[in-house]
Amino acid sequence: MKTILLSEGDPSSINYEILEGGFSSLRTASKTHRIVLVRGNHNLKAEGFKTVSELPKTNGLFSLHYDILSSEDAKKIKLGKPSDVSGRTAYLSLQNAISLQKQIKNANLITLPLSKEWVIKSGVSYFRGHTETLAEEYKTSTFMMMTGKTWKVIPLTTHVPISRVADELTRVRWDDLISAIKSTKLLKKPKIAMLGLNPHSGEGGKIGREEIDLLIPKMELFREAKLQIDGPIPGDSAFISGQKKYDLYLSCYHDQGLIPFKMLEGKFGVNVTLGLQFLRVSPDHGTAFDIAGKGKADPTGLISCLRLVTQFK
Repeated sequence: MKTILLSEGDPSSINYEILEGGFSSLRTASKTHRIVLVRGNHNLKAEGFKTVSELPKTNGLFSLHYDILSSEDAKKIKLGKPSDVSGRTAYLSLQNAISLQKQIKNANLITLPLSKEWVIKSGVSYFRGHTETLAEEYKTSTFMMMTGKTWKVIPLTTHVPISRVADELTRVRWDDLISAIKSTKLLKKPKIAMLGLNPHSGEGGKIGREEIDLLIPKMELFREAKLQIDGPIPGDSAFISGQKKYDLYLSCYHDQGLIPFKMLEGKFGVNVTLGLQFLRVSPDHGTAFDIAGKGKADPTGLISCLRLVTQFK
C-alpha cells in the first residue's frame, strides 16, 4: 500500500486552509494512496478527512489524532494566533509522523509549514528545522533541494547567519552530498553549477579566497564521481536570462539560491530533502499567520507536493 503522511505543521497557520483548498487533488490522490494527516487533538477540522484513532488499512483520506494537548491547551489553538502551544503541537506532530514513517518504511512524508520561532518558544530550544531534525532522527546527512517546474537549487548551508557561512562551508559533508545527488530519482546525470561565495567569485582571490581554497578543490570530488560541474559561477549572473542553464545549482548560502529560485518558480516551488530512503517534501511557503483564517491562502504549493510524491517511484 502506498502511504503519504502529512504532518500538520503549526495549526494556527494557513495549513488547514490549504488542505481545504487542495481537497480535490487530495481526494484524487487518495484513490491510489493512503493519506494520513498526523495532528494534535485540537478543534480545527480537516474537511473531507475521516477521523481515526489508529492507522487505517485502506486507501483514503484520514486524520489521525494524537492526544498531545490538555483540554485547556487545545482551546488555545486559534487561526492567526501562534503560541507556544501551537509550536509544541507542530513539533510533536512532526515527531509522531516520523515515528509512523519508521514503522511503515515505504511511506513518503509531506511536512506542512511550522514556525521555528514558536517551536523554540515552546521549549524545544535545539530545533533548527525540518531538514536538520530528519538528519538527526534518521542518523544520516540530509540536504535541502528546492525544486520547481524548471529549476533546482541546493543551498550548501541553510539556517545559519551570514557571518558563519564561510566556516560552515568547510563543514559540508561533500561525499554525502555527492552520494545524495547521485542516488535521488529526481536527478538524472545532472549538469551542475557551483556558485561562488564572494562577489565575482572572488576575482582570482582579490575579493576572498574561498573559491580557490575550498570550492574549486571540492568540485574535483564531483568530477571524480562522474558528475558534470562548472564554476564557481558568480551568483549575480547565474540565473539571468541568456546564461547557460543547468539542471542543479549549488548555492553557498540560503538566500543566494532561494531568492532567485522563488522569483523564478513562484508558488510552484517544493522543498525536497535529499539523503533519505524515502521522499520528504514541503511547500515552499511559510506559515503566513497574518492571512490565516481570511480565505487568502493558496494551495498551489501543497498541490505541487502531492504531484511530486504521487509520481515518485
